[in-house]
This record gives sequence, C-alpha cells and structure tokens, in this order.
Amino acid sequence: MDLKLTNKNYVFLALIFLSIILWAYFLNETGLMLKEMLNLGELENVIGKLKSTAFLFFVFTFPISIALNVIHSKIEENKINSFIVGLGGTAIGLIVSMLLFSNLQGYLLVGVFYLIGRALTIELIYTKKLELKKYVSFRLLGTGIHRTGTILAIGLFLIIAITVNSNQEIYEQQIDQQLLEVAGGEQTTEQLTELFVDSMIETQKQTAQQIIELPQFQALENSPDPNAVAFHQAILIQKDYLNSIEYRQKIEEEISKKQNLGDNELQGVLDSVKQQMPVFGIMTDFLWLIMGFAFFSAVLLLSNTIFYVLVLVYGIIIEQIYEMTIKK
Repeated sequence: MDLKLTNKNYVFLALIFLSIILWAYFLNETGLMLKEMLNLGELENVIGKLKSTAFLFFVFTFPISIALNVIHSKIEENKINSFIVGLGGTAIGLIVSMLLFSNLQGYLLVGVFYLIGRALTIELIYTKKLELKKYVSFRLLGTGIHRTGTILAIGLFLIIAITVNSNQEIYEQQIDQQLLEVAGGEQTTEQLTELFVDSMIETQKQTAQQIIELPQFQALENSPDPNAVAFHQAILIQKDYLNSIEYRQKIEEEISKKQNLGDNELQGVLDSVKQQMPVFGIMTDFLWLIMGFAFFSAVLLLSNTIFYVLVLVYGIIIEQIYEMTIKK
C-alpha cells in the first residue's frame, strides 16, 4: 500500500508528538500518580498537587494535541493518512513520555483508552465532516473533545472500579484507619464526644426498653414482694433518667476527663458508630462505584467545560495558521 505521506502530514505528526510530550511533562511535574489518587490516606496530598502551578499548566496544554488531531483530520482527505498521523503521533508521544517521566508509568492503561478515544474521534470526524454545512470547525472540535473525554472517563471508571473492588479489604482498612486517626487526633472535640455519648446512651435505652417489654418484668408491678415492686420502679426511673440532660452531661464529663483513648477504645467507638450508622457499611461495600463515578464525573466535567473551550480556541488558531501558511 502506497501511503504517500506529505510534508503537511509529517508536520502535524511531529506537532502532535511534541504537544503530548509537553502536557506529559507538566503532569509528571505535579507528582500525581494514579495509585496515589486511589489511596484514601493521600487525599490531602493529592488535593495539594491539584492546586499546583504544574497542574494548571497541564490543564492548559492537554487540549493542544486533541485540537491538532481534529484539525488534521478535517483538512486531510485521506482517512488512512489521518489515522497514521493521529494515532502514530499520539502513540509515539505516549510511549516516549512514559519512558522519560517515571511518574507516568502507572498511566499505561489510561494511555490505551486515550488512544482508543483518538481512533474513534478520527473515524467520527470523517463521517460528520461530510454531513456538516455550517460551523464545521467548531462542531468537529467539540466532537473531538467530547468523544475523547467520554472514552477517557469510561476507561478511568473501569480501571478504578476493578482496582478498588479487587482490593476491597485494603480499602476497608484505609477507611477505618482514617476514621481512627480523626478520632485519635480530635478526641477532645465536641464531635467525638457527641458521637460516643449518643452511641452509649442509645444502647442503654434499647437495653432498658427490652427489659420493660418483658412479660415477667411487667408482672412485677403487682407482685406481693415489695423488693420486686421496688426493682420494677427502679428500672422505670432509670429509663427516664437515661433521657435526662443531667445523665448526658454526666457521661460527657466522664469522657472529657480522658485525655487519650486507647486503640481498643477507639476501635470500640468506631464499631459502635458504624452499627448505629449503616451508611458506613454501604459506603464500604460500594466504594468501587463511588470512587469510579467520582473520577468519571471529574473527567467529563473538565471535558465539557475548560477543555472544551481550550480545544475550540486552539483549534481555530491552528487552522488559521495553517491557512495562512498555505496562502504563502
């Protein structure tokens, strides 16, 4: 097969390659690694990196390669050449980036989905550019970022969901550890005291209610034995006392006297809170879905907002430069 690549094709291939190296450099500089973003204990560290200047430059440079790819597919009549230039420049750029930048080696599967997104985008552009009559460049550029963003979002969802689901026990331990660290570091605060008191009083109230509802206990009220009657009255009084502000304050004072709860006590508080709040169990069971959907939503949000605008701007600039070059 005679490919007959032109100078135009080689220029676009080189530009796509260099643009990928550019945004890959900034992504590497952020220090963000996929395994780190999946570690719940590194959440604060990850947020700090997302606020870095390097990440800002990554956001502004990432859409350049997509814009180059779309514009080349628009002006190139030969679809095979477009695939060679678009996928070739992208694949070489991704491979070289992962060899040059150590932080990006964990993004191999993400790179595969990115490449798939580029291939599907090129195919779609060749279908749509024959149908569109107005605002062709804008609409093709929008198609390019939407299709690439969607495939990337789906890919990240699958990667993260499978990773988290296959390491469920590890993530359960991470959640417990985070809760214990929060409790251990903030145990004198009002929040922990309130959680502990609520859990303790609720357990005692349930126990008292179960006793009161027993037929044997209710029969004590009319017992000829004065001790049995006294016991019956004492339990009823105690139940009312459990609902009193005085009893709650007493428990809070006892807890506040403890400067540090031991690990076993903290674990006991955690277990008690998790029993009283089933949402913790639901979050743990469906953590793979929650984390996967979070990444999926974040990528789609970027693709439909910042990346969308930047792809349009870069694409129009690239097309104008190309047309000016042709006229010369």
